[in-house]
Amino acid sequence: MQQSLIERARVLASAQVFGPGLAPCRCGAPRHVHQGRKSLGSHPATNCARYRRDPADVLLERAQAAANNRLGQDLAQSDRPRRRRRPRRPKKPGEWSIGASDTGSCRRAIWYRENPPPGYVPAPVDRRAALAGTLIHDSISRRRRALYPWRLQEQPVTLPGLDRPSRYDEYDPVTGVLYDYKTAGDWKWAMVGESGPPETEWEQGQLYALALHLAGQLVVEVRIVYYERKSGADEEFSRPFDEQAARRALGRLTAIATALDLGTALPRDRSGPSTDVICRRYCPARIDCWSINQAEAAGRSPESYTLVTDADDIEWALGEYDRTRAEKSKAEKAQNVAKALLDGIPPATYGEFEYVHTGGRLKDPEPDPAARLRQLEGLWDLPEAERPALAELDYPTKRTRTTSRMEVRRVRAAVRARRATPGRG
Repeated sequence: MQQSLIERARVLASAQVFGPGLAPCRCGAPRHVHQGRKSLGSHPATNCARYRRDPADVLLERAQAAANNRLGQDLAQSDRPRRRRRPRRPKKPGEWSIGASDTGSCRRAIWYRENPPPGYVPAPVDRRAALAGTLIHDSISRRRRALYPWRLQEQPVTLPGLDRPSRYDEYDPVTGVLYDYKTAGDWKWAMVGESGPPETEWEQGQLYALALHLAGQLVVEVRIVYYERKSGADEEFSRPFDEQAARRALGRLTAIATALDLGTALPRDRSGPSTDVICRRYCPARIDCWSINQAEAAGRSPESYTLVTDADDIEWALGEYDRTRAEKSKAEKAQNVAKALLDGIPPATYGEFEYVHTGGRLKDPEPDPAARLRQLEGLWDLPEAERPALAELDYPTKRTRTTSRMEVRRVRAAVRARRATPGRG
């Protein structure tokens, strides 16, 4: 941006007075002195043929409007798609936007996205974590592209039976390795550490590999790389390319597309907003899908209002509760038996498990009311003239420790996989 434009914007800012803006023209005269019904005409005093707003005034207006914007607002604004002037026209068979990334999506959410019912209005969703993941993902891709210029990044691939291309993260045509990046928050990082990637994410990577294979490219292995947003730690998992597994996953996606072609409403795959954070915070269809407003008016949970509609449903729900209660009781008894077996065992790593001592950390100092009472009682017997002012007394504090206990953890899945595969670092 030209320095002269910035300097003129500063001059205009210093000349601003309280009240409506003058919106000066390029000729220097304010808009309201220009001729014409809308003050868009000429201004003879400055030999101006027509009003054209001064770019410096436009810059000043934008700078002042942005002065108090928070970073999160700016990121959300940059991520917001361009608003449509007309409503999106309904999609037709052959136009569904189903891709490899939908392997882990709820089928009912796909139905709302692709072929929503009349009157459906998407609910707002919390996109902050997704936006942070996108920023990290883009940075990873940019840096890896610079490090490995022969690798292909963010390229579209076509899968038979699906209407839109899918886009993989990274592919090495020399070694035949397909990379898929995932960012992880606390919950996802813990889940991956316990069990490794979910099968739906393996299916996604295998589908990208299948598309490359069908295009005549060499594909040997699929790798999923997780990057923890909080710490910057990363873990990598690998599997050989499995064409049959990829074709089974493709069959499930094409079945969804076929159901959309037939106008069939797809089933829900998640438990509902009361127990599933995805339904509660991140699904734009949650209000309509789970009848949240109607359930609240009826004094019931969304799941109860939507799924339990008659006496048979109630009996089924009671049976499920009773069955899981019995299983929980049995599991707790078995866990207590195992806990007794571990009594006195020293903390260490034993094969796939870690036996660790948690807690016992010294907390920050906190006010001690009991010590304060003793302090005041000790001063009470002193003559009033010898007692210090209350404001001069330091309030006693105490430090306690967090609850100490022994905890059983599994060694992280990535570490277990490396141990099981000699030669992999």
